[in-house]
Amino acid sequence: MQKKIAFISDHASPLATLGGKDSGGQNVYVAEVAVQLALQGYQVDIYTRKESEEQEQIVYWKPLIRVIHVEAGPVRILPKEELYGYMDEFSSAMVNFIQCNELSYHLVHAHFWLSGMVAMTLKKQLKIPFVITFHALGAVRRLHQGCSDKFPKVREQIEKDIIWQAERIIAECPNDLKDLIQHYQAPQDKIEIIPCGYNPKDFHPLDRTEAKEKLGLDPAFTYILQLGRMVKRKGIDNVIEAFSHAQHLLPELRLLVVGGNLQAEDDHAEFVRLEHLCNALNVSDKVIFTGQKTRDTLKYYYAASELFITTPWYEPFGITPLESMACGTPVIGADVGGISFTVRNGETGILVPPQQPQQLSAAIVDLITDERKRIRFAVNALKHVRSFTWNKISESIAQVYEQCIPMQREKEAIEQIKDTFMGSSRTFELAAEVLAGGIARLAYKMVDVLRHGKKIMICGNGGSAAESQHFAAELIGRFEIPHRPGYPVISLNTDSSVLTAWANDFGYDSIFSRQVQALGQSGDMLICLSTSGKSANIINALKEANKMNITCVNLLGKDGGQATAYGEYNLIVPSENTARIQEVQLHIIHQLCALVEQQMNMGSISKQHHIVHKKLIA
Repeated sequence: MQKKIAFISDHASPLATLGGKDSGGQNVYVAEVAVQLALQGYQVDIYTRKESEEQEQIVYWKPLIRVIHVEAGPVRILPKEELYGYMDEFSSAMVNFIQCNELSYHLVHAHFWLSGMVAMTLKKQLKIPFVITFHALGAVRRLHQGCSDKFPKVREQIEKDIIWQAERIIAECPNDLKDLIQHYQAPQDKIEIIPCGYNPKDFHPLDRTEAKEKLGLDPAFTYILQLGRMVKRKGIDNVIEAFSHAQHLLPELRLLVVGGNLQAEDDHAEFVRLEHLCNALNVSDKVIFTGQKTRDTLKYYYAASELFITTPWYEPFGITPLESMACGTPVIGADVGGISFTVRNGETGILVPPQQPQQLSAAIVDLITDERKRIRFAVNALKHVRSFTWNKISESIAQVYEQCIPMQREKEAIEQIKDTFMGSSRTFELAAEVLAGGIARLAYKMVDVLRHGKKIMICGNGGSAAESQHFAAELIGRFEIPHRPGYPVISLNTDSSVLTAWANDFGYDSIFSRQVQALGQSGDMLICLSTSGKSANIINALKEANKMNITCVNLLGKDGGQATAYGEYNLIVPSENTARIQEVQLHIIHQLCALVEQQMNMGSISKQHHIVHKKLIA
């Protein structure tokens, strides 16, 4: 059976152009994991917010992958910091889409805390389990950005709620796991460390000279690369400042800054700030701002550069170092988050503290002037990244899914069991109200029959046949009182020779009436067990017993059926459910056995006392 997974990526669509303020690693993650899961046979629907009137509601993006645009808030691009107030609308629209299209998902994979809010709603309303990749944590962001963090203060509490409701949390590196436990007290057994990856079809070594030519770069210069979104925490200013120091020693050095939508207001403001910095450091003619570039172009920038530099203040993971290493370009990265996990210091690159331009400058000079070290790092990097392909990453994610799906089936089974118990409980409560008096009266009549030396015959079909034998066994043997005499009780279901011979020769409808006629006597009792009261052999047995002055008793269900017309005692279980009826009937049988034993035993004790009393008088 094909597994269906719903991705929720509120602000990061796989269709977006990368390099904008809110278009980066999460977009890549969502797109690449979806593609690899589809290759494994999963069907993936990616729900993301509609940002343009031109976007179709459903985009059939790749085989087995759809992108579904959800209307939540104004249909335009909004900073993700402004989306919190629209998540209820997102949730309602997504639930409505799923229900109207009669969709059924095995699992939801939420990306980012806002998507986690939606996943919690889906779990509550539609009972769909979810896993989450946070991609960034509010507590960590607040530590680094302080009051400049524009997300609502409630974010961290919501993230805690998501952590406790999620089936699994995917941490992207050991630091991510540590932050989840330290800041959120997340249960460690819920967390799986699965890193981000790269696509070897998109990122692989290329000839440096040809890459420069492809990009129109002057082959006379040595290039170093900064690539990523144009936001302050990415530390681009740190790279520019370090470059300005290194450039004094290496005049042929040039810095490529790739990323950022220079037309967008926020990106433009950061670009202007960085331009002012370049002017102040006298490197404006040596720093090249390229703006956003398509994904299929990025490999040429990695290949054209001697070094890739990324020194953010903090980074949950960071995909770009992997892409750079896959292209054979060594990395100088900030010793934070996922970068410190993927870049092996002194083997595939160099790790430096963030916001320390002097140390970064020294690392740049060291690697640019030591070609042998750069080559060694490049060779090591190519070996190192083989374990980070999206194919391998997605296989690990699929294993997490497969752990959660049986877990959900177990939860559903538990809920079903609880519902069944509650259903039985309600039936028992109602039966206690309407049947208690009838059970007591029947028990006294059974005692009267037995005390007059008469017998009780019991019969039933199917499950009721088993209950009739059980009933007889309890009365012939014992129920609660040991060492008492056995009572004359017969289950008409027990003689297989009689049943099969008579059914074969004369028909199944008379198997019980024939035995009543043969074994019954006036004053005996016949107890018939039936959930419907419509079985012909039961009706015929009751008719025969009526003719012979045998007391007729029915333990029935539903509306009692035709059998009620022939019963002196009719105990009808108030339920339409066959299983519930049989459960209550078995309980009635045990109640009758207990009451009969108690009354018969009291009579026996009383009789013994009477005999002893007569002997004493004599």
